[in-house]
Amino acid sequence: MSSRVLIVDDHPIIRDALVTSLISLNVFDLVETAASFQELLEKLERDADYQLLVLDLSLTDVSGADGMLYIREHYPALPVVIFSGNDGVDIVAQCFENGVHGFVSKNSSMQVFVSAIRIVLAGSTYIPPSAASLMGFESNQAADTELLPMQEQIRFTPKQQEVFEQLIQGVPNKVIARRLNMAEGTVKTHLHGIYQLLRVGNRAQAILRSQQLQLIK
Repeated sequence: MSSRVLIVDDHPIIRDALVTSLISLNVFDLVETAASFQELLEKLERDADYQLLVLDLSLTDVSGADGMLYIREHYPALPVVIFSGNDGVDIVAQCFENGVHGFVSKNSSMQVFVSAIRIVLAGSTYIPPSAASLMGFESNQAADTELLPMQEQIRFTPKQQEVFEQLIQGVPNKVIARRLNMAEGTVKTHLHGIYQLLRVGNRAQAILRSQQLQLIK
């Protein structure tokens, strides 16, 4: 089956550059584009069988957060990588609260962009090192080794484990609630318990901590 990606950006020069790079590097068999959120929705309504969606946060016909959350809630099986010119740590954290699988700054090199996509396609999550650092997570072998004893102390309840598995897949709270047949408030309660065990405050930090502790890839 052909691998397909859908790139959504309202700047034609950026779209063309991404298409050219992804085709030349043989990352996907088919690279499709949309210039607006409305065009994106029309394409997904016809056929949502894409391996990845690359989404700009600054589309003119939808606010970034609203569009991102709509896609994650209505197409939870579709991995989303955000490609944005606004790469503040709060923006990055909010994107992962809404269930994206990766975030790449438009200031990044094409090598970083492609690497991030390959990481997401392999089933993992990509958080920019600069944002991870500002959240207190350094890529440091010694620091990771020091945290390993903490791994033995983490014991999720069965329900927490179910929610955790959905969290690391980038599933939004509303979809977790539907999948696990529980109230959204109950999902948030379990997430709070997970965050306490991991000693973090949000989804992005939970993903980073889980990677440090080798709980996920």
